[in-house]
Amino acid sequence: MAMDSFLPAIDNAARGLNTDVGQIMVAFGFLSAGVGVGQLIFGPLSDQFGRKPVIIIGLLLYILSAGLSASVTSVEPLFFLRFCHGVAVASTMIILRAVVRDLFGLKQGANLFAKLFMVLAMMPLIGPVIGGHLTVWFGWRSVFMMMALSATIVLIIIYFHLEESLKSENKRAMTPRILAVSFAEIIRDRTFVVFLLVGAGGYGGIFAILTALAPVMTGLLNQPADIFGYQFAAIMVGHLIAAMMAGRIVSKIGIKKIVFVGSFFNLIGGSLMLGFAMAGMTTIYTILVPAAIFLIGFALSVAAMTAGALSNFQHMAGRATSLLGFLQQCSGATISITLGLTADGTQIPLAIALTGASAFAFFSFVLLSPGTKLRAD
Repeated sequence: MAMDSFLPAIDNAARGLNTDVGQIMVAFGFLSAGVGVGQLIFGPLSDQFGRKPVIIIGLLLYILSAGLSASVTSVEPLFFLRFCHGVAVASTMIILRAVVRDLFGLKQGANLFAKLFMVLAMMPLIGPVIGGHLTVWFGWRSVFMMMALSATIVLIIIYFHLEESLKSENKRAMTPRILAVSFAEIIRDRTFVVFLLVGAGGYGGIFAILTALAPVMTGLLNQPADIFGYQFAAIMVGHLIAAMMAGRIVSKIGIKKIVFVGSFFNLIGGSLMLGFAMAGMTTIYTILVPAAIFLIGFALSVAAMTAGALSNFQHMAGRATSLLGFLQQCSGATISITLGLTADGTQIPLAIALTGASAFAFFSFVLLSPGTKLRAD
């Protein structure tokens, strides 16, 4: 919700803050960076203090940062607040993954990850539509107010209904030395590194779409904010269907094969968009269809990538998850900020970023995955 619902409001926010669209795109990079840093913070904290108290703190920060974002009068404070917003978002991401790994083995975890991502895939269907209408009816600031209200509802539900999943014997005190040793152990694991690289490429492409698709559609192609919300929801239908299928597919063909298939779809989508851009074919369809293909590939593989990366670290799932998320979000932040700084009003920067990220993910997996081992339990 922190990302998707704001997409239709990018142009309006730029005008409202008397800045260019590229600066609002850079703010997405700060959001991604905050998500990455937040995972380094919340992952270890959740290993020490448990999952529930950490997510409660994160949701409180989410509510505060979203509420303050609605009141900014210039773009500079928005950079900081979006960073804080990202830190808060990380708490929900890290706890979601860690709870699954606390309770389930590899195949069960991969299947449940797929189901969870299917639920999360509904948000890009709903968020942009809501955000587009709110922007048209009440202005871009109302989108942030909606985020704060939604987080408040989630906080109440979690406070009363979420049970602690981390067993007391698995709680570990965190110090900088322990973290350094843990991260060094994790990063030496070949399996982790391979799935990390694939995920970095995948998340890089996702953030390219989140950052640059809306300005291209509402700016270059002059689509109204509320109409773009429906267009974005339309391309997310394939993403949702793929997420629904992923759990069944991974149970039949395994983690490695589904990651290969998903990464190949990503590469097809990126290559098509770049080909259309180079040919000067700029239409709604030459932009949305390749983006939809990429999103299908990402939905097929993202749950398996996560489960594969964490498969050897059940004893420190929180730390492994935090490091994985941090490095993946660094990829997203780098691409978002780069796209914001290089925005030229065309789809070419988006197409280049999507193709580059897809190629990186696909060839990293093809070249490096042979010999990796996945621990079943």
